[in-house]
Formats: sequence, structure tokens, C-alpha cells
Amino acid sequence: LAATQGVKDITVGYGQCGNLIQDVAAIRSLNILTRAYLDKFGYTDVRVTTVFHQWMGGFPQDESKSFGVISWGAATAALAKATKVIVKTPHEAMGVPTKEANASGLRATKQVISMLKDQGFLELPAVITESEIIMKEMKCILDKVEELGKGDYALGAVAAFEAGVIDVPFAPSRFNAGKLLPARDNEGAIRLLEVGNLPFTKDLKDFHKKKLEERGAFEKRPVSFQMVIDDVYAIGKGFLVGRPK
Repeated sequence: LAATQGVKDITVGYGQCGNLIQDVAAIRSLNILTRAYLDKFGYTDVRVTTVFHQWMGGFPQDESKSFGVISWGAATAALAKATKVIVKTPHEAMGVPTKEANASGLRATKQVISMLKDQGFLELPAVITESEIIMKEMKCILDKVEELGKGDYALGAVAAFEAGVIDVPFAPSRFNAGKLLPARDNEGAIRLLEVGNLPFTKDLKDFHKKKLEERGAFEKRPVSFQMVIDDVYAIGKGFLVGRPK
């Protein structure tokens, strides 16, 4: 939509989820598909960059532990070769951060990125495999948006939100369907407990189901909404996956 209005420099963003392979794969997928769709519609002169948002969920109250979360986000951004990083602070759990807290988050992030600048995970086999899954999912949604808008992505986006084809977990907007429910698999990657109205193929739905069943078997409990709740609070408690006690 921005390209049709003459924008020549587009940044696509992604919020850290916590599993290194999946997060790197997501940035890789954004780069590839954004470029592909722009080229498809003739916008070959538009430059694409990426922005990686460090963890936007619950933070530990302990500042030292918070720096661990910040540094993990910095490492992921570096290994994914993101163009830009949105940095968090050690005060995330306590309220509005001070300027000093902002500066300390920036310094910690810069240190990690500088250390990892010569390394990258984009071509790891596991990253490529996960990236292919993400791109299949993205294509399912984008193709349906195009169909709903009869070729017009602006109209399609509105119709897609109304139909739940585009759905955001836990979003407060009344225009969001809110039927999508994420939970982590046994390695901490985000999978879908409830797919809602997303136009995924059967093999994609089966993939998500299988991954969550693997976690359920490991934890010796049924796949349920309790996993979602446990995962929401996990990082604040020092973990990625919300395991039962």
C-alpha cells in the first residue's frame, strides 16, 4: 500500500518471540516475501529494510535478569541481520523507564551486536526449514487478502480483518476477531493452539497441532489453554516455555 503512494523506502517489522531459529527465520521470510511482492507489482525500485523489536511481553523485575532478556533480543537481531533494533530497558516490568535505563539498554544491545557482527544464522538448514513454513503461512493469508479485495489489497485488508483472515492474538481492538491463540512448542517456538479463521492449508494446521502435541507428551499434560497462560508469564519468571510445576 505504501509503495502505491510513492514510498521508496519500506521497513517491515517483527516482534521477538524468543526461539532463536524461528525469530531469525521470520526476519529472513519478511525480507524475501516483501521483496517478492514488491517486484511482482512492479515496485522494483523500492528499498526494503527490517526492524527487529526486542521482547515486548512481560519482563523480570530484577534488572540483571532483564538485561539477559535484552541481550537475547540483541543477539537474535544480530544473527538475523536485521537493519534496525527497537531496544528495551531493564525497567520494563516497573513502569516508565528513566533516560539512564534507556541508555543502559542501548549500551547492552550495542555491545552484543558489535560482538556478533561477523556472524549470521540466515543460511542455517533449521532456519531455512522454519522460514519455508512461515512463508507458506504468509502466502496463504496474502493470497486470501488479495482474493477478498478482488485484487485491491487496501479493500482486501479491511475485509480480511472483518473475516478474521488477519487476526492478532490478544489485541484490544474491537475490529480484531481475536480467535487466534498461540502457544509455544517444546522448543519454545510459537505455534497455534487455535487457528481461528486463518486460511491455512490442512498440512499447516496439522503441523501446528503436531508440534503442540509433542510438548504435551513431554510435559505429560493435555494440549490446552493452560499452556497459553503459562507461556504468557514464563519470561517474567525466568523461562521461555511455561512448564507445569
